[in-house]
Formats: sequence, C-alpha cells, structure tokens
Amino acid sequence: MSPGPLELLVLLVATLFIALLVALPLLWLMRGSRKRAELQRQVDDLRDRLEHLERP
Repeated sequence: MSPGPLELLVLLVATLFIALLVALPLLWLMRGSRKRAELQRQVDDLRDRLEHLERP
C-alpha cells in the first residue's frame, strides 16, 4: 500500500521540524563564536593601546 497525501505531508513536516532542531543550535553556536572573536579583537586593540601608553 502506497502512502497517501496526508502521510506524505506529515512526513515532510516531521522532516522539516527535525532539520530545524538540528540547524538552529548550530547557527546559534556559530553566531556566538563570531561575537567572541569580535570581542577578542576589541580586547587585543585595547591591550595594544595600553602598551603604547605605558612605553616612555
């Protein structure tokens, strides 16, 4: 017996839901690592400025 249109629709919705559950945390982690990299760059810039000020 072949699946009817309702079963196919349910399967499609379930597949999309699982894909979202996998993709959203990955996107969130990638965004967090970009923010961390930007903050680290700002900290490095400030550290360089302080070193320039401390030198006679």
